[in-house]
Amino acid sequence: MGLFSSSKKIYRDDFKKTLRKIPQLSPNEQNYVEGIFNDSLKDGLSEYEIKKEISRLKNVSGDSIDSSEIKKLKKKLLEHFK
Repeated sequence: MGLFSSSKKIYRDDFKKTLRKIPQLSPNEQNYVEGIFNDSLKDGLSEYEIKKEISRLKNVSGDSIDSSEIKKLKKKLLEHFK
C-alpha cells in the first residue's frame, strides 16, 4: 500500500465527538478548533490532511490553544485511522 492509498476519512460528526473527548480543551477552544477545520471537513479529512491542518494550527499566533493541547488533539484525531 502506498502513502495515499487509504481512503479512510474523518467526517464532521466524528470530528466533533473526538473534540469532546479531549478534556484539556474548553468548549470555547473546541469551537475555535472546529472553526479552523470547518472548510476542510466538508469532504472529510484524511490522515495526511489532518497532519497538514495540525501543522497549520501550530503556526497560528495569538490563539488560545497551547502546544500540549495541539499534541493531544493530533493524537486523538489520528487514533481514528488506527
